[in-house]
Amino acid sequence: MREALVLVLLAFAAAGCGAPDRSLPERIIVFGVDAADPEVVAALRARGELPNFDRLLEAGFAADLLADEPLFSPRIWTSIFTGFRPEAHGIESFTLPVGPEGKRVPVTSNLIRRRTVWDILGESGITVGVVGHWVTWPARPVNGFLLTNYTWPPTEEYEKEWSPGADWDTIGMRTFPEGIAREAVDAAREERFFKTADFPNADRLDPALRHYLEKDLAYLNAAFALFDERKPRFFTFYLEATDFFPHKLWMFHRYYETERFGGSMEGLPAPPAPPPRAVVDTFGPMVAETYRLADRALGLVLDRVDLERDAVLLVSDHGFRTYPPGTVLHVGDERWTEMPFWHGERGILFAGGGPFRKGTLEAPVRPEDVTAIVLAAAGLPLGADMDGTVPEGAFRADFLRDHPVRFVESWEKSVLGDEAPIESPFDERMLEKLRSLGYVH
Repeated sequence: MREALVLVLLAFAAAGCGAPDRSLPERIIVFGVDAADPEVVAALRARGELPNFDRLLEAGFAADLLADEPLFSPRIWTSIFTGFRPEAHGIESFTLPVGPEGKRVPVTSNLIRRRTVWDILGESGITVGVVGHWVTWPARPVNGFLLTNYTWPPTEEYEKEWSPGADWDTIGMRTFPEGIAREAVDAAREERFFKTADFPNADRLDPALRHYLEKDLAYLNAAFALFDERKPRFFTFYLEATDFFPHKLWMFHRYYETERFGGSMEGLPAPPAPPPRAVVDTFGPMVAETYRLADRALGLVLDRVDLERDAVLLVSDHGFRTYPPGTVLHVGDERWTEMPFWHGERGILFAGGGPFRKGTLEAPVRPEDVTAIVLAAAGLPLGADMDGTVPEGAFRADFLRDHPVRFVESWEKSVLGDEAPIESPFDERMLEKLRSLGYVH
């Protein structure tokens, strides 16, 4: 009943918006690629290995995205999709302590103190599709569909034969509407767009890496199946392998890149002996392969839009890099430790299509600027209270002439954000994922 009432109200809101403005994008798509690093992207593009990245940039601009320490995905992605810095939106780390003993619980969507860009777009009559992003569980109602970051469990027990009613499904609120979970699972199982077997040496991956690859492929297959079926005007989806694989395979990646294409191993700890050739040849290309996976997904997006009119953004929350010996970094939940490689402060923003200027932005953009760009591309005003702004040179002059950047006092209409995360039977599984990446004890 609650979902039905929400959808009726959203339909009334959409009906009042009048005829669409043909000078605005018909579709706005944001592809989130976690930890996509400018230097890795540049090297792969120079070798012709990311043709769809090139295709997007031919229709728009490139910029570095500059994030502040600590470089934690939940805090940065929440900035990207609210237009506010962490101190305003309330997501600062991966977990929060709860109870008298201070047990740490993963952050959940009820903690977010600001509205998301898909909330604002949906209220403005624009249908939305949201797939797989951080801090989206429990699912909140949207004018379209949402698959949370808990749609599939991050555990070795994951399998594509999952069906509703499995034990872990008791957490609920994994999708909106809840019934769309069946479509998502069917699409993941069908593997219409992406197959595990197509990832080179997938059968050689350890259980954790294989699981996270298959989790990403499940989300990708569900994302494109739902996009084709529901046709949302705003669509955003997320790929995590570009972060997870470097955490596990960065040394092999650097060995492979240095031996095959030149470069340097400077700064990386020297192993007692070089890794066996067969190991380097098997696992060395896999970090780059996750970028090639992102490129294939971007290609499916570009095949579905009209870049003369539509807007496509590819964004990462941070990069991934080697650090000089002795570098001590904030790696999660008040933990500081020396790291030879870790997240880098510079990510990427590529934006192409109808409203965008072609070229390169000289100044880096901030994570919170992405919401400002999306709202401006949709012809909607920014909240004057937002931290994000529209970067100079992002839009074509004629687009800004017809659709100048406007402001409302605020899009915030009520106090949001609880003090404590929502606990669930899923918490230990999520914490195990975070431990495997070194973010929590």
